Amino acid sequence: MLNLSQALNFMQYIEDLQSGSSPKIRKAADAIYKDDLDGYCPHLLDALDQELEKPKAWKTQCQIIKAIAKSNCTDALETLKILIDRDYSSTILYKELGFAIFILENSEGLNLSFLYQSLEKGNQLQISGACAGILFKKIVPQKKDIDKIIAGVSCYTENEGSTITPRCYIAATAHLWPKQETKDFLESCKKSSWEGLIEISNEALQGKASKIKLI
Repeated sequence: MLNLSQALNFMQYIEDLQSGSSPKIRKAADAIYKDDLDGYCPHLLDALDQELEKPKAWKTQCQIIKAIAKSNCTDALETLKILIDRDYSSTILYKELGFAIFILENSEGLNLSFLYQSLEKGNQLQISGACAGILFKKIVPQKKDIDKIIAGVSCYTENEGSTITPRCYIAATAHLWPKQETKDFLESCKKSSWEGLIEISNEALQGKASKIKLI
């Protein structure tokens, strides 16, 4: 049961999500994301539907999507899967939608189907979102899946550093995976033009989590 302060915050966040004001909606979504709050799923979905009508409100759209993922809003899955197939001028939405879909699909157990669908589709930002989900959930797949994931992400190297490529997230997760399955991949990542990935790879080869935060 909520105490008085929590109840007041709950009502305030709902009011802000329903306000139609992008700054208020973004602030409420950010609080829901940072504080791991639940119970806001229908309100977040309604707010996202409204904000998607505003092409310049991409920061608010992204924050709502992240809040949906973090609050375990599995009722949003079908809507998010429809949204990710639309065309967006703010392409960062593909990454946030990919992250949210992957997180929600893995809320009750390992499910790599969305990642494989993304690899087949070839949308790099969508793939990055799914790979960010692997890092966020600290997923350790089976050997055959590790091989398939590494093969699928290794080709995305363009503009590395200015763009966080899919393999950056996988390299940051690799310290959790069997070394014999990741050594060659991490050695290839050490040839990156981005010093950050070189550092991530060196740490992973030593079995250490990276100090560089990608999420």
